Parts: sequence; structure tokens; C-alpha cells
Amino acid sequence: MRETPVAVRGTGVTRRHAVMLRLVGAGVMLTVMADTTATTLAVGVLRYTPAGAGMPLGDLVWLTSAAFIPIAALLATAGRWADLFGRRRVLAFGLVVFVAGGIATVAASSWSFVLAARAVQGAGAAAMIPASLGLLLGELPESQRRGAIALWSSASGLGCLLMQAGGGWLAATVDWRALFVPDVVIGVALLIACAALPSGRRTAAKGVPDVLGAWLLAAGIAVIVLAISKAMAWGMDVVWLAVAALALLGGALAQARHHRLPAIDLALWRQRKFVWGWLATWFFGALSYGLLTVQPLYLLHLGYPMLEVAMWLTPTSAAVVVTSYLAGKLLKHIGAYGLIYAGSLLCGGACVLVLTQSGPTVWGLIASVVVGMGVGALAPGTSVATTLAARPSQYASAVGAATMARMVGGAVGIAVVSLVIDHPFILTGPLAGLAGALAMCVAISVFIGAIALTKITRLRTDPGDDMIKVPRRLLLELRMTLATVAAEADALLPVETRTTPRDHIPRPRAAESSETYGTTHV
Repeated sequence: MRETPVAVRGTGVTRRHAVMLRLVGAGVMLTVMADTTATTLAVGVLRYTPAGAGMPLGDLVWLTSAAFIPIAALLATAGRWADLFGRRRVLAFGLVVFVAGGIATVAASSWSFVLAARAVQGAGAAAMIPASLGLLLGELPESQRRGAIALWSSASGLGCLLMQAGGGWLAATVDWRALFVPDVVIGVALLIACAALPSGRRTAAKGVPDVLGAWLLAAGIAVIVLAISKAMAWGMDVVWLAVAALALLGGALAQARHHRLPAIDLALWRQRKFVWGWLATWFFGALSYGLLTVQPLYLLHLGYPMLEVAMWLTPTSAAVVVTSYLAGKLLKHIGAYGLIYAGSLLCGGACVLVLTQSGPTVWGLIASVVVGMGVGALAPGTSVATTLAARPSQYASAVGAATMARMVGGAVGIAVVSLVIDHPFILTGPLAGLAGALAMCVAISVFIGAIALTKITRLRTDPGDDMIKVPRRLLLELRMTLATVAAEADALLPVETRTTPRDHIPRPRAAESSETYGTTHV
């Protein structure tokens, strides 16, 4: 028996395919976020155990940055390739690379090999992320896309929740490397599930992708993160790193301007809505990953064992999952920037509440739940604000560029947080560094809220506008057409029988013409 196509005629997607698209898309984000959470837990374990004793925090956080840099650098390129060569194909390739990197991370013996394996995992994740959401947006009907994005985003909170709930036990009973085993298992399951997905639409463009531009972008981002993490240790030498980073990024942009299939889709950057969403997403990445790094370090610094740390962190992730689900239903009512504004207020307020506490208390637990609510609102809000600003043919590219912003912001946020924790600057006391990191998160929350408030106040539209604009435009165009027909008919008459100008059907005034949309010129 033939399966019924989903919702909109012409999508070519069956109900089974629609379910599998949602499951695999959510599974990708669950896996990537579980992997990120595993690294933050591993950094905390290494920081306060003999395995990582003697290593500065700036070096330990490279366990996270080593994966973030290739993710951030290759996302835009991978999204572009997914649009060009098939989204399912790029997704499957990314899963193979991700699983291989995970196996190498667990088996590697030296720190340098561990970091290299993490970089391989990051490259695989860079292909998985835009291809998975590109499949969702490209294959599902338009009426289901916002819900799909909300599910895709909320799955990241579920991945964080599951890793925090079970990761503490893995790290305490086995070893910090065991934190990366679940990612390998889920990655294999997702790879098998790819066979049940539609192939994904692709554009008809021909040619060789901009590999050089992708490498220049990756190198530029890596140098930026290195400069921040080594700012105190290397002093003024980091200025040369900053110059090198600017040169590399400039080269990547130059390549994008002249290459037929560029690593960065510059057409996206000509759309103002996309730029605003990208900026909000960048700061959201810095805020969310900064908080994800601070939380376990704060609790481990107070002497809590790993299992108890995981229990304290679990409510945050549970709040992310629940709020992301509810946020998907609120999108139609308050819009993407309404969610972003609410999320920034919640995160900033929770950080202020934690700063008033001297240790883990009931108020601290409430604050951790509020942080999860804030992140749960920000995740789908920033995803929708950025992704749906693109055209359908650019969905995977937009996902890649948006997630690149989140990961670059996250890499910079983690580097800055580790720098502030090790060098508190103005503050003093045993928790000075952690307090300084939380204060930085408050400042970022305020900035995100300012971006959202600017968009809400400047671009607010009357909900009835769409109901008014269409008939009004048609009436004005009809009026102009009648005026033109009357003028042409009058010109055919003998001079003595022509009507006076005031007998004509009047043309619209200039003020009225300027208000029309798509006015016909004659």
C-alpha cells in the first residue's frame, strides 16, 4: 500500500520519512551536545585529579576547543557542500568521521593524540549539523519547519541532560575517556538510520568547492582562540597572532568573493535579517558554553565529588529540554526575538543570583534551573531568527553559518572564561576567578537582550498588516490601470470630443504610490 505524503502536496515526503528526518536530526544535535558536555566534564575531572595536575586550565580547555575550531571553521563550508552535493550524503560522511574520531579519543595514549582525535570529531560534527537540519527544512513542508527547528534545538538540551546524568557515573567509576563512548554508540546508530532518509535536494551548480577558503577560515579561527587562551602567558606576542588571524580571515573572504563555489556563502550576508540573527547567535554561543564551563568547575572547586556535581547540573539540562519544547509553541505568539529577549533576561538574572550566594544553596539550585530556562529559550530563538532568514536553497548554508557563529562564540567564550578564572584581575578571594567569569556572562546577557530589544522595537509590525496590504495593493494597481486605459482611450478621440483633465479618473498621489508594494509602472 502506498504511503500518504506529508501535509503539503509536492513535498514528496512520506510520513515514515518525516518521522525519520525528525529522529535523525534530533539525534545529531543530541550527540553533538552530549559530546560537548562530555568535554566540559572531562576538563573538570582533569583539573581536580592527578591525571591533569600541573596543566593550566587554558591548556585543559583545548579538549573542548580542539573540536570547536574545526566545527566553527568548516560549518559554513559543509553547509554549502550539503546544498550542492546532497544533504544525506554529507550527513553520512560526517557521521563516519565523527565515529572514527570518537574511537581515537578513547584509545589515544598521549595528550597530543587526544587533541588530534578531538579535531577529527569536530570535522565530522561540522558536516553532520548543517546537513541534518538542511534535510529537515528542505524536505518537510513549510508549516512544519518551525516545529522541526524547535525539536532540533531542544534535542541539544536532552543530550546535555543525559550526559550530565550518566557522565558523572562514567567518570567516577571508569575514567574520563569513558565519557566519549556513548557518542560513538549513538553515532553508529544514526549512520545506520541514514539509509531510511530521503537523499535531500541539491542545487545544479557544477565545479570544485573552495577548499583553500575553508582552510584559511579554519586557521584564522584557531589562531584567534590560541591568542585569547595564551594572552597572559605570551604577553604582547599575541598581537602578532591577532594580525595573522585577520590576514587569514581576510584571505578566506577574498576567496569567497572570487570563487565559483565559495566556502562562505556571501549572499547570506546581504540579508539584514540574517546578520542580526547571526550576531545574536554568536553571543549566545559565548554565553551558553561559558556557563557550561563555569558550572562544573565551580562545584568541583568547592570539593564536591563528580557524582554530586552531575546531580547538581542535571536540573539545568532538564530545564533546557522543557523550555525548548515550550518555546517552539511560543514562537508564533512572541516571535524569535521575543524568545531571545526573554532568554537573555533569565540567564543574566540567574548569574546575578549566583553571585549573591557563597556556595551551593537552594537559591543556587533555583538559579541553575533559571539558567536552563534561559538557554532553552535562546537556542530555538536564535536558530529560527537566523535560519529562516535564508531562502530554501540556502537552508544548509544558513544552518552552517549560524552554528558556526555559535561555535566560534563558544570557543571564544570558553577561552575567555578560562583566562578570567586563572587571572581574576580586579577581584580577590578564593572564588574571585569564578565570580569574574559569572560577571562576564551577565554582561553578555545584557548585550544579547539589547540586540533583541532593538529588533523588537524597530521592526515590530501590526499583526493585521498582511490582511490589509494585499487587497489595498490590488485596488491601487487596479486604479492606476483604469487611469491608464482611460487616458489611452481619450487620446484616440477627436480633439474637440476629449474630456477635460479633471474628468479623468485621477492617478494616485505620489504619497499613495510610495506606500504600495510591487506597484506597476506605466
